[in-house]
Amino acid sequence: MMNELVTHDEQGRFIRESFQAGNNPSPLELPANNDDAKISTKTGGPQYKLFLGNPCPWCHRVKAAIVLLDLEDDIPVTMLIDDAEKASKGGWILPDPSANDIKFSIAEELTKGDLAGVYNYCYRDILEEGERYKGRCTAPLLVDVQSGKIVTNESNEIMILLNDYVRRKREQQPDGGNGSVVDLRPIGMEDELEKATKRWFDLLWNGAYRCGFSTSQIAYDEAAADVLKGLDEMNEHLATNSYLVGDSVTEVDLKNFAWVTRHDYAYTVIFKSPGGRIAQYPNIASYVKRLVDEYPKLLDS
Repeated sequence: MMNELVTHDEQGRFIRESFQAGNNPSPLELPANNDDAKISTKTGGPQYKLFLGNPCPWCHRVKAAIVLLDLEDDIPVTMLIDDAEKASKGGWILPDPSANDIKFSIAEELTKGDLAGVYNYCYRDILEEGERYKGRCTAPLLVDVQSGKIVTNESNEIMILLNDYVRRKREQQPDGGNGSVVDLRPIGMEDELEKATKRWFDLLWNGAYRCGFSTSQIAYDEAAADVLKGLDEMNEHLATNSYLVGDSVTEVDLKNFAWVTRHDYAYTVIFKSPGGRIAQYPNIASYVKRLVDEYPKLLDS
C-alpha cells in the first residue's frame, strides 16, 4: 500500500518527489529582548512554531538540531501525532494546544485539528473561498505564527536557518551569551557539508527508502548495492575520523544520526534494507555511542 503513495520510474525505481513550501526564506528574526528569547518583538508571543513528527527521520534531524543548539525556549515545537484515521490528509493530527498557545492567542488553525489544516491556513490568501490545499502536507514545517505563513518545510533549510539564528544571537550577546557553543554549519565549510549531505543521502539516507519502495528486482538490487557501499565507506571513514565532516559535530552528523538510529529496527525490517545490524560496523557503532556520550541531549530528540 505504501508503494501506491510514491512515484516510480519505468523500471520500478523509487523517485523522491519534492513537496517544498516556501522559497529562499529570509533569516529568522532575532528577539529584541535576549532575556526572553522566545518572545516576539511584535506581539509578545512566539515568532515561530515548528511542527515535527516522531517517526520521520527528516523531523528527527531538525529536532536534534533544536536540542543541540538549545533552542527549545526560542522556537516552540509541536509534536504531531500519527493518526491517519483522524487526520483529513497526511496522517498527522495536532495535540491539544499548549499553555503558551492559549496565553498568546496563537491562531486556532495552528493549534487544533490536523497538519492539513495548518497548510490550509498558511495558504489562505492564495486559495479560493472553500478551496483546500491540494499538495502534500509534510513535516518538518516551520511557520511564522505572527504572519501565519510558511517559512519552509525543507529539513536542510530549517537546519541552516536554526544554526544561523543561533550564530547571530550569540554575536549580539555580551561575551557570546550562555547558550549553545555548537556550530552545525561552520563558515567556510558549506561546500564540503553540501557534498557530504548529497553523498550519504544518495547511498544511505535515501538508499533505504529506495530499497523499501522499489517495485522491481533490478531497482531493489541497485538500491541495496548503494546501501552496502555506503555502510562500508562510512565505516572506513570513521576508522580515522571522529565525525563525518571536519573535527566537530556538524549538520551532517545529525542527519546521519536520524538515519542510523532507524537502520536496525525500521529500515532493515520494514524496507528490507541490507547490511545487517549496525553492530557489524564497529566504527559506525562507536561513532553513534560517542555522539550520544558527547551530546546526551541527542537522546531527547
